[in-house]
Amino acid sequence: MSSTANGPGTTANEQVSPDEMARVNEVMRRLDAWKTRVDELRVQVDLAKLDLREEAAKQLDLARNVNHVAASKLRVAYEDAASNADTLRQGVQEFLHDVDEAFDAVQAVISRG
Repeated sequence: MSSTANGPGTTANEQVSPDEMARVNEVMRRLDAWKTRVDELRVQVDLAKLDLREEAAKQLDLARNVNHVAASKLRVAYEDAASNADTLRQGVQEFLHDVDEAFDAVQAVISRG
């Protein structure tokens, strides 16, 4: 014969002693404390993930900025090198022209001579 007078799932012959009830309550209290601690840890993990995302975003932005500056400086250096190469080529051409003229002048002097 079932009875609910002593709580759910108990029968008239199955009485829960105060010690058993105290142990059950202690276990329930500890389980609740563990659940609370797990919830606190979950919040800390979520906050840590947010911090990591923010830090990663900052580092990514920094890397993008460094890349942009480096690319810009590389473009300027390339343009300078191209300009210097043109100047050098012009200088070499003028030098060769001057050597040509000097050679022609020397040949003219030798021919007259």
